[in-house]
Amino acid sequence: MEMTSYKMRQNNLLEKIEEGAFLIPSNKLMHKSNDTEFPFRQNSFFKYFVGFEEADSLLVLCKRRNGEISRHLFLQGKNPEMEMWMGKRMGVEKACELLEIDFAYDNTTLEENLPKVLGGIENLYFDFFNKELSESIQKCVQTLSRQRKSKAHKPHSWHHSIDLMGRLRLIKDQNEILAMKKAAKLSDIGHRAAMALSAPGVNEKEINDLLTYLFSQEAGEGAAYDSIVAGGENALILHYINNNQALIDGDLLLIDAGAQVNTYASDVTRTFPVNGYFSEAQKELYQIVLDTQKTAMSFMKVGNSLSDIHKETCLSLIRSLIEAGILKESAEEALESGSYRKYYPHGTGHWLGLDVHDESPYLQKGNTGKLQDIPLEEGMAFTCEPGLYFPKNDEAIPTQWRGIGIRIEDDILMTNNGALNLTSSIPKEIKEIEEACHAEIKDILAKCDPLPLICK
Repeated sequence: MEMTSYKMRQNNLLEKIEEGAFLIPSNKLMHKSNDTEFPFRQNSFFKYFVGFEEADSLLVLCKRRNGEISRHLFLQGKNPEMEMWMGKRMGVEKACELLEIDFAYDNTTLEENLPKVLGGIENLYFDFFNKELSESIQKCVQTLSRQRKSKAHKPHSWHHSIDLMGRLRLIKDQNEILAMKKAAKLSDIGHRAAMALSAPGVNEKEINDLLTYLFSQEAGEGAAYDSIVAGGENALILHYINNNQALIDGDLLLIDAGAQVNTYASDVTRTFPVNGYFSEAQKELYQIVLDTQKTAMSFMKVGNSLSDIHKETCLSLIRSLIEAGILKESAEEALESGSYRKYYPHGTGHWLGLDVHDESPYLQKGNTGKLQDIPLEEGMAFTCEPGLYFPKNDEAIPTQWRGIGIRIEDDILMTNNGALNLTSSIPKEIKEIEEACHAEIKDILAKCDPLPLICK
C-alpha cells in the first residue's frame, strides 16, 4: 500500500533523531459559555503529522536504538450517548486501519498505557509550554522511575520539539500547495466582492460578514484569522478587529483577510478608496507602498532570507520618507537608528501555512555554531506586506497624508525559478483597484460555486 503523506512526515521527523519519542497532542474543545464550546480547530502539528480531526488525542512516535519505529495514538473511545450529542467518533478499533497507526488506545487509559509505550525510551520530544501534556509526561516518568528492577532504559532527557517539527513544515508538498492555492482563490473572490460593496455609509461589519460568507464557499472553512476591515484612521491600528464603523467618503479602506482551506491559510491585504477613486495624494502614497512591494519581490531568490527582503523593503520605504522630507537623516542612519519604525513598525513577511504565522523557525545554527537566517528554498511559503502608517497629529507628515494607513500583502511560494505570487490575481494596481471598486457585486458572486443566495 502506498505510504500517505502523514506517514512520510512522521518518518521524516523520526529521521532527525537517533532515539526517542515525539509526543504530539491534539487540541481540546474550548469552553465558550455554560455548556457550549468554541468551534473546534485542530492543533496544527497534530494535523500535520496525523491528519486526524478529533479532540483529546495524543500521537506518540517512537524510535528505539535498534531503529525500530512504532506509532501510537490515544483517542476518544466510542460512546453512543456522547456521540448523540457531540458527533461520531472514529474509535480505537478503526484507528490503526484508517490512520496507519500501529497501536491505538482509549485516551482514558493514558496514565496506564503511556509508561508501557515509553518504556526503554531515553529521549522525549514535546512542547514544553503545553502544561497538561507536561504533567502527563511527568507522571509517566515517575511511574517508570519506580520500576527500579527493570533493566529497560527510562526517559531522562527532555527536548523542546517545536523548532524541530516546525522546520519540516517550512517545505510545502503538493497537497499543501493545492490547499493554499484554493484558499487564495477564495480570498480573491472575497476581496473583489469587498471592493464592489464598499461605499460611503456602508459599515465595516457588512463587509466583514460578506468576507466570512465567501470564505466559506466551495472547500472554504471561513476566515483563517479575525479579518481586519479598517476604514480611515482605523487602518493605523495594526490588528484592528472591531469592524463596526461606517465608511466615510474620501477615506481609504484597509482589508487584511484571508480564507482557510483544509486548515491552510491565505493572508492578504488590500487598501482601496471607499468611494472607488483614489485622490492624487492617496495615489502618490499608495504607489510608494506598491513600488516597495515590487522591490521586495525582486529579492525573493533561493538563498536569500526573509531578513534580506525586510532590509531592502525598509531601505526602499526610508528613501521615500527622506524624499518626502519626513526623515531628516541618511538612509543608512535611519536603518541603523530605526527611526523609520514609527511609520513601518512590522516585518515584511512571515512563514505561512497551517498557521497564518506558521510555527517554523527563522534561524538555524551555521557552521560556526552561531545562529543565522534560514535561506529561502523551493517550497517555502511566506507573505510580503510592506506598509506605511501616518498618525493624524504627526507634524512631520505632509498634511495630505496624515491619518492614512496603507498595507499591501500577498502570499508567496518560493520556487527554483523565483517567487510565485499565489494571490497575484487580486487587484492591486491603482487602475485595477478602481475598476474593481466599480464592478457589479452580483457578477463577482456569480462566479462562486455553489452560487450564493444573493445571486439566485
